[in-house]
Amino acid sequence: MFSFVLPMWDSDVTARAAVEQSVASNVGDVGSGALMAGVVGSVEGSLRGAVSRYGFSVDGSYERVFQVSLDAARLTPSDSASARLGGGAGWALSPRADLSMAAAGYVATRLGVRADDALAARDPFLSGDRLQYTLSAGPALSITASRRSSVRLGVGYEQAGALSADDPAAVGIDAHTGRAEASTSVDLGALDTLTPELRYEFTQYRHALLDADLTRGAARVHAGAALLSESHELTRNLSTRIAGGVTVASPPPVLSSRDAVIAPAARLGLTYVRERYRLTAGYAYAYTSLGPRIGFGHQHEASLEASFRPARGGATRDLIVTGVARLSAGSAPVAANPPLHLSPGAPAPSGEGSLSTTTALAGAEVSYPLWRGIALSGGVDLEYVRAALDPAPRAGAPGGSLRSIVTAGLSGTLSTDRHRTIRRDPDSAWDDERRSAMIQGMPSGRWQAPEPDSAPDDRGDAPGEPPSAGAVRADPPATRDVQ
Repeated sequence: MFSFVLPMWDSDVTARAAVEQSVASNVGDVGSGALMAGVVGSVEGSLRGAVSRYGFSVDGSYERVFQVSLDAARLTPSDSASARLGGGAGWALSPRADLSMAAAGYVATRLGVRADDALAARDPFLSGDRLQYTLSAGPALSITASRRSSVRLGVGYEQAGALSADDPAAVGIDAHTGRAEASTSVDLGALDTLTPELRYEFTQYRHALLDADLTRGAARVHAGAALLSESHELTRNLSTRIAGGVTVASPPPVLSSRDAVIAPAARLGLTYVRERYRLTAGYAYAYTSLGPRIGFGHQHEASLEASFRPARGGATRDLIVTGVARLSAGSAPVAANPPLHLSPGAPAPSGEGSLSTTTALAGAEVSYPLWRGIALSGGVDLEYVRAALDPAPRAGAPGGSLRSIVTAGLSGTLSTDRHRTIRRDPDSAWDDERRSAMIQGMPSGRWQAPEPDSAPDDRGDAPGEPPSAGAVRADPPATRDVQ
């Protein structure tokens, strides 16, 4: 243990480190794979005063990669690395107004991308190693309008791209996105909250997919959405959230029609919390970005995350099992290059083709305590990415890939708060932030660093959604912060 004290401020700092061994392989590609050995570490802290609070989290990993392949010509990246940096701050402007700021950064190599990396961009058309990054930041203003209602205003910016890649064409900025939103939450009773919401975003693509022969170019998309959501607490342990609305967006650059795209938007969310158990599930359909190197399209996305502590008692407090799964399927129009020579009398071919993408992710981790602050851990990650084009490109269809990574490690934790050397129960309202990362802003939203003291409450509001009116209080924020 070590001390970290500032006069008149409540503060804490927690550091974790682990040694890991991993095995990565491409399922279906017999005889190829990689052994990885390295370290994982994280530091997080918070500082809380009477009218302000600050928080940060940094975590990263580095593993040396050793090629295991029967094909000597096959190239495997020599390094696997990832890093995440998040920060947040909040200020109570008055008893009824609160200003917050959140920012996040992410960078990872191809093998450093794992199933719970919500900021990772997965492009089915890229092969080889790539050091990708994502940056996001934005402020938000929350106002308590009355005892039963609140208003939230927010703006944000996001940038995605790559710092290096085996393919020189995959280096640089892929997309800029600016967002603005306004919402109000009204408590209809003890169990129901109604939230109307307006959103607008502008995305500038530099490498959008334009045609079936994988030609890439610039594209701009304006999109506005109007949503109405309703949260309901079914039982003491089960809460739901349902939302519906419409999205209006500028047409794709490949279409001859200049009419705006009008598409429905829908979300479903469910949270089940019980002693030592927590389950979060969600589904969303929207006209949204399919990726920073693809463009806008129609997308279905579903997610499921579970966390539980199978054994009771303080001696097994760190015996935690977590799992996450996500599935997304998208489609978008692309230009189709017609053949140069047509048979006499043959009808003119269509100038429009289609693109479909499928991404499936699954990850699980088990942590077993040895001593207080020391634990053994093991995990597995699966990633399936596939794309299909109609008509098929002249160079051949990109196909799909299925990758697995199996990991085992030994971790240790130090903290100024003794309680942080053990894992929180899954049913805690201030559990670790990974759960929020998988659901926030689904499907088009990206993870942003949690604001200090802004943990989801037990009402089951979906993380990333505007808080219910009852969650915005007139008194100063509580001192409990997000793990």
